[in-house]
Amino acid sequence: MDLHQLRHFVALAEHGSFTRAAEASFITQSAFSRSIQGLEHHLGCVLVERGAGGRGISLTARGQAMHQRARAIIEGVSSLREDIVGLDQAASPILAFGCGPLPASRLVPVALGRFLDRHVDTQVDLKVAPPDELKQLLDNGDIEFVVADLRHIETSKGYVSQALRPRRFQVFCRVGHPLLAKPVAFARLAEHPMGCTALPAELRVLLAERAGRRALPVNVECRHNDVLVQMVTTSNLVGIAPEDVVGDLVRRGEVAALVFSDAPEGLAIGGTCFGVVYRAGHSLSAGAQAMIAEIGEVDAGPQLN
Repeated sequence: MDLHQLRHFVALAEHGSFTRAAEASFITQSAFSRSIQGLEHHLGCVLVERGAGGRGISLTARGQAMHQRARAIIEGVSSLREDIVGLDQAASPILAFGCGPLPASRLVPVALGRFLDRHVDTQVDLKVAPPDELKQLLDNGDIEFVVADLRHIETSKGYVSQALRPRRFQVFCRVGHPLLAKPVAFARLAEHPMGCTALPAELRVLLAERAGRRALPVNVECRHNDVLVQMVTTSNLVGIAPEDVVGDLVRRGEVAALVFSDAPEGLAIGGTCFGVVYRAGHSLSAGAQAMIAEIGEVDAGPQLN
């Protein structure tokens, strides 16, 4: 029996499905099933009753008891890690947190820079990853909090969420792009290849309708904003990204903002739901509290564009 098996069992108990638990654990379903079977073999008892046709699961009495013990062990290991690291790093506090690609473009770097101005002795471990990966790191105790789009991270009563302001999106292109020659209708957007960051589903539908298409003809969707910007500046690709990303580039003359005579109102309203998420019942370190406060102040201040 090892810690990975315990984490897999806790994931199964809380997701109620081998498929969903395997996805949340970032391993194949067959490997996940072998892990659970290995745990049952080691303990010499059945922990999980499989539903008919492989649909759903239920915990046996021993499985329910195991769930509570396994959860306590995992949390104890996380606490032990923090305590031991704290002994070695007493002179250098460590702040470990994560953020999604969109908040990593402007909000988090600005807030982190201000935080480090005030906490010069702090060592920062910043994880930039998709929300589902950040959620796993948070559950494992590897990071203290997450800054991400709340639409893409599943939370429950075991978590605390602090909402931030929505972000607007901007359509942009290279300087000298054909669409800049004269005022243009939004439908002409479909004449050129398009790239974007992670767009809200409702905004994607709205843009497709205005462009006269059944679906928004996005050729490439990038997790990393710098990759999208590089493609836009070296081709006729039209980009769509949060204004946090585009504003500085437009101001420096590296790209141009596209203005349409009939732009959808939803494009200006936004659609992202940035927020800070951390586990309920777990005390945040002084550094984490200070960093969350910095994020809130930057978010409430002048817009980063």
